[in-house]
Amino acid sequence: MNNRLLKLRMRLAAFLGRLAQDDRGYSTEAVILTAALVGVGAGVGAVFGDEIVQAAENINFANPTP
Repeated sequence: MNNRLLKLRMRLAAFLGRLAQDDRGYSTEAVILTAALVGVGAGVGAVFGDEIVQAAENINFANPTP
């Protein structure tokens, strides 16, 4: 029984070690880049917002006549 507990402890320690080295989550660089892209998008929306709305209002979904 003691040998089984030791093996379980070793497996658990190995698993936690692999889990600590797992880099599949978001890194700091990815979070900063995402925030920068959101900021650029918000800036473009603030500067060109009126032009974007006017262009969207002028869209005609009717079929063009040949």
